[in-house]
Amino acid sequence: MSAYENGNNNPTIDALIDIADKYNVTLDWLAGKSDYAFDLSSIRDFVLFMYELAMKKEIEFEIIVENKFPNNDIETEENKWNAKIIFYGNDKEYPFNSDVCNILRELSDNLFDLESFSITKEQFDSMKNKSIEYYSLPLTQKEFEELSIDEILKKRIEYLKENNLL
Repeated sequence: MSAYENGNNNPTIDALIDIADKYNVTLDWLAGKSDYAFDLSSIRDFVLFMYELAMKKEIEFEIIVENKFPNNDIETEENKWNAKIIFYGNDKEYPFNSDVCNILRELSDNLFDLESFSITKEQFDSMKNKSIEYYSLPLTQKEFEELSIDEILKKRIEYLKENNLL
């Protein structure tokens, strides 16, 4: 890798593809043709994105999975299996939640306009690019302390007591 970085060697196309896949970036980004690094082209990429998002300090969300139904657990027209991701926009502990809510509102509006033929795909992409440029503040990783099994168990019991689950 250092031979590539120092300009002493040029990677083959196969090597570039391997590097892009390993670091989950696009070839355009790797070649300096795009400032957008993330490629969402498979359900695997979606899983990676969700886990990455969950580890950011400035954003918090709640996941609600509704998969238990009355009447012997049978899905009906009124009770459908679903999952929701909720961002609380006014949560002071997570300063970017309000941005996420605004981004999702803009996306919802723009997507509706695109799908109802009010705007062109080019206009949709232009609005997306404006949002990308506007929302450029960095996110940081949550940090978790290394604990022994005994410390984990102690903290788990404290958590259960504090939340009236024990």
